[in-house]
Amino acid sequence: LNRGTPYVPSPQLYGDKIYLLQRTQAILSCYRAKNGEPVFEGQKLEGMRNVYASPVGAAGRIYISDREGTTTVVRQSETFEVMAVNSLDDEFDTSPVVAGDELYLRGKSHLYCIARP
Repeated sequence: LNRGTPYVPSPQLYGDKIYLLQRTQAILSCYRAKNGEPVFEGQKLEGMRNVYASPVGAAGRIYISDREGTTTVVRQSETFEVMAVNSLDDEFDTSPVVAGDELYLRGKSHLYCIARP
């Protein structure tokens, strides 16, 4: 165990899979919860850098926010697939929160609610 950079984001158990980031880097891996078998490993989340927030799973998607205001949406599936990449002019150190059909992001400056109109 390297005692340098801390493991800030917690793993996300969603369905039968565990999603985790490589330390604070935007590199995502996914494993089967039952046996630890890799589904995919070492996938770089383009446009993202430092991640302190933990991934969150809802509605067949994994939401990952970084410290520079980018949120990447990854499909919960057997292959790595980025569904969307969105940016806001803010900084995110806290994990996204899902409540009903709404996604909340607490930035350094604002609280955002993302929902369908």
